[in-house]
Amino acid sequence: MENNILPDFVSGIPTAKNRSRERRSLIAGYYSNLWKRLQKEGKKNMIFNDFLGVYVYIVEKESDKKTINAASHNWQSTYAVKHLYKVISKAGCDENTMVFFAPKKGTQTKFRYKNIAILYYDFVNNEIPYMNFKIKLTIGIKASNKHVQYCVNKIDMI
Repeated sequence: MENNILPDFVSGIPTAKNRSRERRSLIAGYYSNLWKRLQKEGKKNMIFNDFLGVYVYIVEKESDKKTINAASHNWQSTYAVKHLYKVISKAGCDENTMVFFAPKKGTQTKFRYKNIAILYYDFVNNEIPYMNFKIKLTIGIKASNKHVQYCVNKIDMI
């Protein structure tokens, strides 16, 4: 098989566009496993982000809600959720890129975020071209300065 041909499954994730229902189920399982892992490690559902220098909380019914809907649309976003620990800890921005934004009306204001941080993470594989993509990590910041993972999704490169 050539490296530029997309297989039916990547790391157990269906790649076909019409398989979003299956990816939704996988994402819910990835969150469940991450919560269990963090509890075992005694990290109280939080992961340290090197770029911001803060702990990012993974909150049930808040972190997973938007991500399950957004990340199920394509396999790359689902893959990113599978590797969410690494994405959260290593996501960052370029030097001249804006990081903080006002929350959008809707779910972001419903969760009472006073600010939103947008960070990026690049998956890079020099041998397999379809494994090169950019992920956007959205973090909601509460008035208490608690940083909560809000959404993870693949972004299209321009």
